[in-house]
Amino acid sequence: MTVAGTALDRFSSWLTRYGDAWEAADAGRLSDLFAAGATYQPTPFHDLVRGRAAIVEVFAALLEELPGVSFAAQVLGVGDTYGVAHWRAASSDRAIDGILLAALDGRGRCESLRTWWHATDQTGLDSLQASAAGEGGDS
Repeated sequence: MTVAGTALDRFSSWLTRYGDAWEAADAGRLSDLFAAGATYQPTPFHDLVRGRAAIVEVFAALLEELPGVSFAAQVLGVGDTYGVAHWRAASSDRAIDGILLAALDGRGRCESLRTWWHATDQTGLDSLQASAAGEGGDS
């Protein structure tokens, strides 16, 4: 079964559901987004995570670290079988900003997800911004 719509429609739908799973803090909702033999590479320096169950397990641990997370993404480009997006996930004390590349199958499920990101501790960022504004610390 092939998912109807343009490549942009398919990727946008996948990306929305991916973000919804983040915001619901429900890694189980990611299961339907990945093909059984999918791979996930959190950063270029991590080993591949292989298989839907293992991917869900990785996300479950990550989502535990980000209570009350909000997720936003912007599609940067699409091809026949892939999509590229800028994404950001933020909780009250941490933010993650990155790029993702998702290869989708004909059913709209991800076969390969690669992400490049940077995380920051929001409380540390707030302290840095206060110091830069001359509100605290040694000047």
